[in-house]
Amino acid sequence: MQRLVFARLEFLGRFARNRGALIGAVLILVVALMALLAPLFFPVDPLRIVGQPELWPGEDPDFPLGTDSLGRDMLSMIVHGARATLLIGLFASAVATLIGVSVGATAGYFGGWIDEIAMRAAELFQTIPNLIFVLTIVVILGSTLTNIVIAIGIVSWTPIARMTRAEFLSLRDREFVQACRAMGMGDLKIIAAEILPNALPPVIVLSSLVVAGAILFESAVSFLGLGDPNVASWGRLVGDGRLLIRSSWYICAIPGVAIMITVLCLNLIGDGLNDALNPKLRDR
Repeated sequence: MQRLVFARLEFLGRFARNRGALIGAVLILVVALMALLAPLFFPVDPLRIVGQPELWPGEDPDFPLGTDSLGRDMLSMIVHGARATLLIGLFASAVATLIGVSVGATAGYFGGWIDEIAMRAAELFQTIPNLIFVLTIVVILGSTLTNIVIAIGIVSWTPIARMTRAEFLSLRDREFVQACRAMGMGDLKIIAAEILPNALPPVIVLSSLVVAGAILFESAVSFLGLGDPNVASWGRLVGDGRLLIRSSWYICAIPGVAIMITVLCLNLIGDGLNDALNPKLRDR
């Protein structure tokens, strides 16, 4: 127990030494709290028309960030949009990680024809442009949050699968794995209980970066008009304001800055996790 506590404290200490990662984590925590408390601060539907169209930020104290072309409160849509954007990023990353770890672990552990088929499938997915693939899936399945999450997860699993496979290839013939086989332990138990925990650190780092990529994918899908029409996401706000970019550029700029800051913070967190979890970088 003491060893586990010490390991956690050591990890937090290494992570905290990366100032960029620490700042990113604080800002992401602020965005997450904003998304969590959105119904408390703005209980009214954010897509409801509440004021005069195209009020600039600061022009009306009731709408600090102004209103869009229809008269909807920009601040309310930004706060509620944080919830949709973060949920899509997290769940899409979870789907991609689940698929990638499953495929990579199976391919790396068993090898042979299973490895060959899995890697050829990964290469097939990588030959298709990701954004076009996501748009095709969304058009076929429908423009709902669930379908967008599934589409992004389907196109994002290949790097995680390759990373997991590489880790399993380096670990499957280690002494502790051979000892488990000699004891009669089943393959599934060896994969899940012995090899996977040792292979997870680089996978966790990569999964954190997939969250940032998923947010950008969702923004692109919503910008092109294929997002969920019943949800106020940041990508949709940018898409709604693109026709007024010359006269009311703030409608695009405010959610665009929110996307930029969030993705930047997630990338900084990924760097911090890499520094903390990668044994080659612990003393950097």
